[in-house]
Amino acid sequence: MYTKQTGIFLLALLISLCVACGTPTPTPAPTATPVPPTAIKIIGRTKGNPDAKVTLVVYADFQCPYSRRYWRDLEPQIEEAYIKTGKISYTYKYFPVIDGDRIGESHWAAYAAECANEQGKFWEYHDKLYSEWFGENSGAYTRNNLKKYAAELNLDTAKFNACLDADRYATLVLEELIEALQIKLPGTPTFLINGRKIDTPTLAYAELWKPLEAELKIR
Repeated sequence: MYTKQTGIFLLALLISLCVACGTPTPTPAPTATPVPPTAIKIIGRTKGNPDAKVTLVVYADFQCPYSRRYWRDLEPQIEEAYIKTGKISYTYKYFPVIDGDRIGESHWAAYAAECANEQGKFWEYHDKLYSEWFGENSGAYTRNNLKKYAAELNLDTAKFNACLDADRYATLVLEELIEALQIKLPGTPTFLINGRKIDTPTLAYAELWKPLEAELKIR
């Protein structure tokens, strides 16, 4: 269960790591930074080839405009070129940075996405969330709206609503938030290819396809 102390703890972590919604500023550092493999749990919310030798993980916030931009402009290209063709496995992970030191719409959206995942509709609900977003903390992801989106996708609303009302996945979302902080992700969205952080300062498609192609060639 979330408490005031939990919020204070998360705020301290967020401030100490300067986490923000957005892409990292370009630096002369290497374009890929290794992350300890034991720090990342590849669970749920995965599509593509489960046996692929190349994995792409995105940490994102449903309220982050840069995450939405990635979903709108880049993810469809990744889907067609790499996911549908079976070249990679693709995983979405929650990094609700917009909420800062409180539990708000970023967390509620993640809880709701997991409730949809229970019914095998994560990706449909993921798309619905991004398509309905209209600004940070502007009410797009109130609990009533989240329930409405589930109904519009023809989910079992009784099961979905009970799941959301119980905050059934609060612990899971907290664990992924802490995971992202522990591996010092710079913001949202952040991408890992085979466990290496990839610099995407402009969110240009080439910033993902080039390292993906490079990794595919050596595997």
